[in-house]
Amino acid sequence: MCGTLVIKRIAGFLGRRKSKVLAPSASAPKVERAPLTPTAREVPSRTLVIWESELRAIAAEAAAWTVETGGDLFGRWQGNPTVFLATKAGPNAQRDNAHFRLDVEYLRQLSEPLAADWALRYFGDWHSHHRLGLSAPSSGDRRRIRQLGKRNNFSGMVEIIVTTEGSRQTPIVRIHPWFYDLADEDEPSAMGVTVYAGCSPVREALSARRAFPEQALHEWQSVALDRVRIGDAGGPPILAGTPAVDAPTRERAISHLAEALERESGAPIEQHTTAFGKILVAQLKEPHHLAFAIDQKWPMSVLEVHRLDRATGGAEQIEAPAGLMVPDINGIVQVYRAAKAERGVA
Repeated sequence: MCGTLVIKRIAGFLGRRKSKVLAPSASAPKVERAPLTPTAREVPSRTLVIWESELRAIAAEAAAWTVETGGDLFGRWQGNPTVFLATKAGPNAQRDNAHFRLDVEYLRQLSEPLAADWALRYFGDWHSHHRLGLSAPSSGDRRRIRQLGKRNNFSGMVEIIVTTEGSRQTPIVRIHPWFYDLADEDEPSAMGVTVYAGCSPVREALSARRAFPEQALHEWQSVALDRVRIGDAGGPPILAGTPAVDAPTRERAISHLAEALERESGAPIEQHTTAFGKILVAQLKEPHHLAFAIDQKWPMSVLEVHRLDRATGGAEQIEAPAGLMVPDINGIVQVYRAAKAERGVA
């Protein structure tokens, strides 16, 4: 394994260097809050980019109700709006046969951690038209979106209208995305859609941490892609492949892990960049430290874990659960706790 060779090659360096408080530039990067208003780069676009998991999450939630329902769209908007997380509505949402109203307070509760932790912002919502048979926004929808955009100083917003057809048990779910250019008063326009294969990295990370349990983040898998249609297409969407996860998402995942290890150890976490990714070093009890070799490719698997003795310069590999990855912060912290509890270290 690549981690083995690299850790052994730099074990002397990691093992013998004195433990010290690192300069701010070498410690875990601070995560800035995502802007909640559009920036100059957020140029109006006619193409919606969405992960397969989020498309299927919308379909699963819409198919679970016989009345109108909906949720929120969180992502990044730089060129094309990209949906990293499509949520269910909050507990106080109002649903009936011809109307749906979001739980605004719940939207605020979701927005803050998603902005601070993942640089995602709310830029629209989705809701179903089960009984109305309308694939376009109603006059009430258009008025609401424009008022919301104006109140938040957004330059553009996205609204997805969902319709269903066929049996109630296993309906075909149609996704109709609409773009609002809020710089003028034109009617919303239909959008093209690019669907990335697989699960959004943000959903994957939140699932690993068991965050937002009310969202049931694994339920997207309950509706197969062959039950989803884009607009009036005759078949399921063609996937655009799985892109490399962007650097901001990977950096935030590493930052969250470093912060958790720092809370656990009570000391700053060292980060060393390597050819395969990163090595994070957490203090156990002087002179002992624990080094995690982490793959740079998402989901950033933990390749190896080594106990370092900085008095002798020694490094000893220890067992870690198979399949451990950076989003599983609790799992990595458990490895740290077990190492710290061993005789002669705790």
